[in-house]
Amino acid sequence: MLDWFIAFCVHPVTLLAVGGGTGANARYWFGRFVARLQGEVEFPWATFLINVSGSIILGFVAASFMRHPDPTQRNWYLLLGAGFCGGFTTFSTFSYETYRLMEDGRLGLAAVYSLGSVVAGLLGVWAALKLSGTPAGG
Repeated sequence: MLDWFIAFCVHPVTLLAVGGGTGANARYWFGRFVARLQGEVEFPWATFLINVSGSIILGFVAASFMRHPDPTQRNWYLLLGAGFCGGFTTFSTFSYETYRLMEDGRLGLAAVYSLGSVVAGLLGVWAALKLSGTPAGG
């Protein structure tokens, strides 16, 4: 009788929906928290910090579950990686904010923001993989 419920709970659609919804909520509340702390500044710190921390989380999740010998453990990547991190990180917001900085004539700040976000995100994934002891190639 509980088989259908277990199948529903571990179905990819359920894992992605729960993870994505949780990640989107975390992004919203974390963004509000950072915005409250930073006040009125030109640099979009909330999106930057969300993308970098999401990259770090994704690095640890990928290291832990993507190549796990037990295939059922890979479901955690759907929940936490594709779901939570997909809902939490904000590439579309990052792109829009970079465009707005450029449109406002702040080309230097746009370059620092976009390059800094990419470099910090890559460093976050690299550091998470190193700290977890997983080689970058898998």
